[in-house]
Amino acid sequence: MNKFFISPIRLATWPALFVLISSVGLANVAAADTKLEVQLIWGTNGESSPDKNHKVLDPALSKKLGMFKWKKYFTVNREEISLTSHGAQKIRLGQCEVAIKQIEGSRYEINVFGKGKHVRKITEKITKEDSLAIAGDDKNDCAWIILIREI
Repeated sequence: MNKFFISPIRLATWPALFVLISSVGLANVAAADTKLEVQLIWGTNGESSPDKNHKVLDPALSKKLGMFKWKKYFTVNREEISLTSHGAQKIRLGQCEVAIKQIEGSRYEINVFGKGKHVRKITEKITKEDSLAIAGDDKNDCAWIILIREI
C-alpha cells in the first residue's frame, strides 16, 4: 500500500475541523469587551459650577451638547468600563448610579438611579459615532447629564 494514501473519510474531516476551529475563534471575538466612557455632567447657565472640584467640559463635548439649553457644562465624574455581552455593570457617579447591559450588538439597556430611586430606563444604540445623553432638571435652573459613548 502507498504511504501517501489518505482515506476519503480522513480527507473530509480536515475542512470540518478547520470550520470548527474558525467558529470558536469568531465566538471569542464576538465575546470581546466593549469599552464605554460614562460621564456625569452638570449643565448650568451660570458662570461656574457650585462645586469647585468640577472641571470644565472639553469644548468638543460641550458643542455636542448644544441641543440642550445650558451655556456651561462641567464634568462631575467620569468612568471607563468594559462590558461583555454576558452581563450588566453598575457604575456610581456621585449621587447617581448607572446600570448598563449590552443587549445585542451595539444596543444597550441603561437604568439610571438617583439617590437610590430608579429614575429612568432606556434601550438605545451606542457606537463611537452615536453617543447617548440622558438628562434631567435640577434645582436653580441647572441639569445633570449622563453621557455614554463607546471608546
